[in-house]
Amino acid sequence: MTNGMQSHKKEVDEVQTDPEEFNSQSSETDDESSPPTRETSRRKERPPNRRPPASRQATARTGSFRDDVSRSKTQGSQPPGGFSLAGSTAFWGAPPQYGPYVHPEYHSYNPQYGNSEPGKPVWSLAQPLPHVVRDGMRYGALPEDRKEEEREEGRAHPPPAAEEPPTGIPQTEESQQHGEAPPDDSFFNIWGKFRSWAKEPFAEWLGTTVAITLGLCAGLAHYTSEGQAGTYTSQCAAWGFAFMIGIYMAGGVSGAHLNPAITISLSVWRGFPARKCSLYVLAQVLGAITAGGLAYAIYHDAIVELSVKSQVPQAQTTAADALLTGPKSFVAPATAFFNEFLGSAILVGIILALGDDANAPPGAGMQAFIIGIVITVLLLALGYNTGGCFNAPRDFGPRLAVLMAGWGGQVFTENSVWWVWGPWVADIFGGLFGAMVYDLAIFTGGESPINYPPRRRKRALLIKEKNLRDKLHIGRHKIKDIEKAVEENQDE
Repeated sequence: MTNGMQSHKKEVDEVQTDPEEFNSQSSETDDESSPPTRETSRRKERPPNRRPPASRQATARTGSFRDDVSRSKTQGSQPPGGFSLAGSTAFWGAPPQYGPYVHPEYHSYNPQYGNSEPGKPVWSLAQPLPHVVRDGMRYGALPEDRKEEEREEGRAHPPPAAEEPPTGIPQTEESQQHGEAPPDDSFFNIWGKFRSWAKEPFAEWLGTTVAITLGLCAGLAHYTSEGQAGTYTSQCAAWGFAFMIGIYMAGGVSGAHLNPAITISLSVWRGFPARKCSLYVLAQVLGAITAGGLAYAIYHDAIVELSVKSQVPQAQTTAADALLTGPKSFVAPATAFFNEFLGSAILVGIILALGDDANAPPGAGMQAFIIGIVITVLLLALGYNTGGCFNAPRDFGPRLAVLMAGWGGQVFTENSVWWVWGPWVADIFGGLFGAMVYDLAIFTGGESPINYPPRRRKRALLIKEKNLRDKLHIGRHKIKDIEKAVEENQDE
C-alpha cells in the first residue's frame, strides 16, 4: 500500500501544467535517438493538459484574474464529467485557490460568466461585510457643505461625492491595462438581459420563498399531525436551517438578507445603498406571500382534516400557530414587544459580528451555517412567548395568504393589530438597536456612524440646525460662520 501511494504521488508530481512546455518537452523526446524509457513512454501516453493559463481563469464573483506564478502548483486538469459533490479529488481536482475548472472556450460562449457587475461590493450574510467609504467619513460630502465652502475664500474644494462613488472598487490591473469593460450587450435573449438588471430582487424573492416555505411546512407538519411528526425543538431547527439554505441560495447575488430588519440595519450602519432598501423589502414581502401560499396549498388537506377532527374553523386550529405568530394569552403587550425587540437585536448584532473581519469571522462559507444555528437558538430561547417571528415578512406573508384562503379579516386585527407593532416595529427597531450596541462596544470601522469624525458630525448637525432656523425664521443670524461654530463646539 505504501509503495502504491508513493508511486501515485510521483505520478502526480510529474504532471506538466503548461501546455506549451509539455509539447516542447514531448517534441524533444521524439527527436532523441535513445530508446524509450519507462518515464518517457508514460509521458507520451498521458494526454496533453488542456487547462488554460491561470491568468485567463476569471473568478466567478469578482472577475479578477489569477497570476501566472502559481501555474506550476497545478496538479492536473479537470477530466470530463468531473463534477463531484464531494469536491476535487487528490489527482484530478484543482486546488482550492484556483476555483472551479473553466474551459478555454467557455467565456466566448458565456460572456456574462464572471462579469456580473464586477467590482461592486455585496453586503452578503454568507461572507464578511465589505468596508466602504461613506459620506459621513468625508469632509465636505454634503451638498450644504459645498455651498458653504463656495462662500469661503481660500478653502480647498473637495470633489463631489458623486465623482467618487463610496462603493467603488478599482478594476483589476489586467483589465485596466487592456481597457476592458464588461459587455452589456452579450445576453442570450431578452430574459437574460432583464434577469441581469433585476437579479438582486429575484434572488431576495427566491431565497425568502425557499426559507419561509421550508420553515412553515415544518411547523405545519408538527401541528397538523398533533405532535406525531416532529417536536417543537425540531421545528426550531427546521426554521434555522431553512434560512441557512436561503442564504446559501442567494447569498452571492443579493446578499440574502431575507429580512427587512437586516436590510435596514446594514443600510444605516454598514453603508448598504439606501435606494435599494425598498426594493429588497418588497422582494422579501413577495417571497413571504409566495411561501405562505405554497405552504397552505401543500398542507391544505391536513389542515381541513384537523379542523374536522377538532370541530372548529381552520383559523382556530393549531395550524394557525404554525402559520402565524402572536403573543400567548397570558403575555403582556410590553413583554411581547420586547421579546421580539431583544431577539432581533441579538440576531442583527451577531450577523454584524460574523461579518466583521477585524473580530473573529468564521471560515469561508460558514457564515450561513452559523446564522442557521443562531436562529435555532433564538427560537428555542425566545420563541415561546410570541412564536418567535424576528422577521416581519415571515408573519405578514402567511397572514395575507390565509386571508385570501377565507380565514377572515380577524387575522389582521387580533391582539391589537399585533402584526404591525410586533413583527414590523419591534423587529426593525430591535435590529437597529442591536447593531448600534455592537458598534459602540466592538466595531472600529469608519463606515459606522458611531465612528464618524467628531468635527464632521458636529458640522453636519450645525448645518441642519442653521437650515431649520432659516426655514422657521427663528434665530437666523445665530449661526453665521459654520467653521467658527465647529471650532467653538470643539473647545467646549
